[in-house]
Amino acid sequence: MVDRSPEGIIEFATVRAQQAWDDHKQPYLLARLSPDLMAEGIDYREVLGEQKLKEFLASHSEKIKVTVHPQQKAKIGLLPADVDFQYDPVPEAATHSPPKRSTPDSGLHGSKRRYIVGSFLQMVSELDEADAKQVEIPAHILAKLLREK
Repeated sequence: MVDRSPEGIIEFATVRAQQAWDDHKQPYLLARLSPDLMAEGIDYREVLGEQKLKEFLASHSEKIKVTVHPQQKAKIGLLPADVDFQYDPVPEAATHSPPKRSTPDSGLHGSKRRYIVGSFLQMVSELDEADAKQVEIPAHILAKLLREK
């Protein structure tokens, strides 16, 4: 049972940080603390008032250590006070989104698009009547294909 006080929150966070470190050698994520406290029936906002949870915990560095990922600022971890740990920086290439895949029509603009669609329709018109009846292309699709990009 967690004591509904600032000291109770510190004690709970310290125990969770120690468990995470002992089990996985990783920080206990601050994002998990609020739901874990709620599962114990504690809303930290009622206990701490206006004070932010991160700042509250950081002010108790003798019991718990707060660490922030160098690139992923939302990744905040809690550690036992005696543990030395820093998140590994993500290599620069991994922080950028992958290059946008090109779509089949990504390089087609204006008159080139109209030429291709027109050529396709010309070929459809040259089919025999039975085959031509099987080709159904809604007008809005043709309009979309002809649109300037």
